[in-house]
Amino acid sequence: MKKRVLAGIMASMMFASPFLPTVVQADTLEEMEQKKNELESQSSELNNRIQEQDETLNDLETEKGHLESDITTLQVQIDETVMKLHDQEQKLEESKAKVEQLKNEIEALKELIAQRTGKLENQARSVQTDGSASNLIGLIVTAESFSDLVGRIGIVNQLVTANKTIVTEQETDQTALEANEAEAEDEKVAIEETKNAIELSKNNLVAQKAEMDDKIVQVAIQYDMTEDEKNTFVKEQQVIATQTSTLSEEMQKERQRIIEEEQARQLAIQQAAEEEAKKAAEEEEARLTAVAAQEKAEQEEASKKVVEQKTTIASSSPNKSTSANKSSSSSNSSSNSKASSNSKASSNSKASSNSSSSKKPAITPKPQPKPEIQPESKPSSNSGFIHPSGGYSTSPYGYRIHPITGEHKLHGGIDFGGGGAIVASQSGTVVIAGYHSSWGYYVKIDHGNGMLTLYAHMVAGSLLVSPGQQVSQGQQIGTMGTTGSSTGVHLHFEMYKNGSRVNPASYL
Repeated sequence: MKKRVLAGIMASMMFASPFLPTVVQADTLEEMEQKKNELESQSSELNNRIQEQDETLNDLETEKGHLESDITTLQVQIDETVMKLHDQEQKLEESKAKVEQLKNEIEALKELIAQRTGKLENQARSVQTDGSASNLIGLIVTAESFSDLVGRIGIVNQLVTANKTIVTEQETDQTALEANEAEAEDEKVAIEETKNAIELSKNNLVAQKAEMDDKIVQVAIQYDMTEDEKNTFVKEQQVIATQTSTLSEEMQKERQRIIEEEQARQLAIQQAAEEEAKKAAEEEEARLTAVAAQEKAEQEEASKKVVEQKTTIASSSPNKSTSANKSSSSSNSSSNSKASSNSKASSNSKASSNSSSSKKPAITPKPQPKPEIQPESKPSSNSGFIHPSGGYSTSPYGYRIHPITGEHKLHGGIDFGGGGAIVASQSGTVVIAGYHSSWGYYVKIDHGNGMLTLYAHMVAGSLLVSPGQQVSQGQQIGTMGTTGSSTGVHLHFEMYKNGSRVNPASYL
């Protein structure tokens, strides 16, 4: 009986122990778990960024390889063009030598023609002064014989024929002179045109190479920036990995601490339950002993009464009925006493059970955090400059928000849209015809008197002039494009006066 009571009390206390509060440890561990999840999420995001940077680096590496290959091809073309230009320069030198030779021949012909002309003029003057009719009659009369007369007439005929030959040769040489002069001039013009065309082609190739070089520089800068960003992400990821590792160790220690505390708590609860069960068992044993003693006393009392009744019955039979009733009453009293004791024990046991049950803490669920919601040229003005294209103005000179950088800065020229040819705003000398990282393919012309104009964002390979070349007003120098720092096809037109930019609208 004692063992059953002790086991029941301990079982009820052990059953109640897991529901005792461990709020502080759970909250701390939950915070750590949440922080660890955040760090792992950050690490995953950084890993995705690193992968994106790797892809960008690979793309830049590929683009750089293509650009280097294009530059190699362009360099070969430039070398071939330079060789052609060298050949043309040699031919030009040969042509110049030929022209010089033709000039010498022309001078010799001129001198010969001059000599013949002088001779003919002398003969003509002689005939005019000495060739009268009386002289001819005297020539015939003074002849000594017929044969002498025939000889004199033959000499006159030879003189006349010689003069005719001289005149014919004079005309032939004059024609040859004019033909040589025209040939020399034509050859010189052809060589010059070929040289200019090759020079223009070379200038375009050099400008394209400059564009490729600039792109490679930009790619290299972007590659370095991307590499630096990747290294920054890797370092951040390493820091997060260290924090995550440290936090995992702390969480492991915290879990171990909680386990140890829980084990200690459970042990303390068990020991307390054993002590309480032991005490309750002792109390129950004492109670049962008291009940047993009381029952024994009652039984003894009943036995005494029975004996007394028997004695009374034996001494007096009329009193049998009364004694029997007393015995029955005593028996019932003893039975009622036992029932009362059992009822009290059962009531105490139920009360103890209810008291134990009422001590269980009410478990309220912890509120979960809410999830976070995650050219046709226009008429010139009095200044002598004309519109450089037939397009319409899209952006005037002055301060504006830059369409690429977003900065508020001076727009130092006028933009013309619409596409098409770009012409020189005024005659002048080409200063630059090349490539710039911001202006793209552009041309700069010096008009004298401190005035210069600039034409930017032309189509690659469309440059029609080269440095040092003279251009006339309205002559096409290129085609409207979108090279350099540009958001669309247009012409960026600037004007400079004594080295400073001015508003072109004042001159157009």
